[in-house]
Formats: sequence, structure tokens, C-alpha cells
Amino acid sequence: MPSYSLRSRIHDAPLIGTTIVSSSPTVVEALASTPFEALCIDLEHSATTIAQLEQLVRAADVHRTPAIVRVPEVGHYISRVLDAGAAGIIVPRIETAAQAAEVVERARYAPEGKRGSGPGRGAAYGASLASPDYSAATNASVLVTIQIESTAGVEAADEILTTPGLDAVIIGPGDLALSLGVPMGSEEHWAAVDRVLTSAAAHGVSSGAFCFTLPDVERYLASGSRLILAGGDLNWTIGGAMTEWHDIQALRSADEPVGTR
Repeated sequence: MPSYSLRSRIHDAPLIGTTIVSSSPTVVEALASTPFEALCIDLEHSATTIAQLEQLVRAADVHRTPAIVRVPEVGHYISRVLDAGAAGIIVPRIETAAQAAEVVERARYAPEGKRGSGPGRGAAYGASLASPDYSAATNASVLVTIQIESTAGVEAADEILTTPGLDAVIIGPGDLALSLGVPMGSEEHWAAVDRVLTSAAAHGVSSGAFCFTLPDVERYLASGSRLILAGGDLNWTIGGAMTEWHDIQALRSADEPVGTR
């Protein structure tokens, strides 16, 4: 199994990745061949199953691109996706220090946590478990990230981000805007974002965000963020199709009727 050592990697330089919503190993393998440095496979907002996930992680590994998995919630999915070979996790909707502590507990082997060992793909189907260094090496490598995306999470950021074993926090900008009741990108929205980023820096936790525009990427990088997830397979599929459609329409004469469905 490839070892990506994402915990140490994000301290050296920003990690620029993108998000996968589809359940297609072909899409994952194709995007893994691009210069993007990580793929975030989304189990929160997709129909992807655990069985499908293992195929997606395997497809990313073809090009030695780390797969970070956003699980649906705090719970048993954490160990299952790591057993499938994920290089890291993102856990959404964290609002308390107790939730953050449970995330770490489920993601780390003893003595740092309580993750159970099993003969999954991540442990080379059990072969790696024979090594006395396996649990320590895995704990040192796997990236544990939480997502703050609510008013309650922002208010509790200082408590949440003192959690031992937590590597990074990323902003869920859309849900944060909904929770605040303000437009995304508004002054109030950025104030809440900056509050989390400031807290992360104070507690030695890396920060980042899901980004939808290039100016957003620029702003987060300027703030010192280390985990940037820009665009994604669904965005690019629709965006590429619309660009091609408009380019084709521009070739038609002004008096020719425009095609519709």
C-alpha cells in the first residue's frame, strides 16, 4: 500500500486537491493523473457506497495520488474508509470538542486512539499487521481533518482546535453561510471564516477550505491555509459542457433558431 505521510506533508507546503462526487473509478483514475495533489472522495453528498469507495481509492493509488475521504458524520465510517486504504479523512459538521475527540479516537490506533485493527486493504489485507511498527507508522501518516461549517462550530473553535491528534480544520463555506444566515462571501461570512483560521493558527492546526472560485483559493492561500480543495468532477463536467455548448451556439447565424431540449 502506498504511504503518503499527509500529516507531515501539509506542514511543508499547501496541498491542493479537488473533490470527487461521482462513483466512477475511471473518473478518479483520470483525475489522479492530473497535477492535483490529492482527491477528496465525498461520501457526505454522494451515493457512493463503502464497496464502491474501495475501488475509487484503488483507482487514485494507480497514480500515487492520495485519497482523502469526507465521511458522512462522526461514526463507524471513519475506520471503514481508513481500512479501505484512504490516506486521510474529513469529518463534517463538528461543533464540539467532544465530537473532535471522538474523531481522533476512531481514526488513531492506541495509544493515540481506539481504532480497531483489521485485515482490510489499508493493512495490505492483514499482512501489515504483523509489523510491530505498523500502528505507529499509520498514526504518523493518516491525516485527520474536521470541518467547521456552522455558527456553533465557529463559537466553539478555540475548544475544538485544542484536541490532541487533530491535524487540520477546513471550512465548509456554503453551509457556514446558511448557518449564519448571510450570503457566502459577505463581510459577516469572511469574519466567521477568519475567526476559525486565526484559532487554528493559534493552536498549531493546519487550515483550509472547499473553494469554488479562484479568488477564494487565493485568499485562503494568502491566509496560510495548507489544505485547499478546489473545484471537482461534477463542477468541471457541467462547466465544460456549458462552455462547449455556448461555443457551438456562437457559430450559428443570428437568425438561426437556437436548439433547446
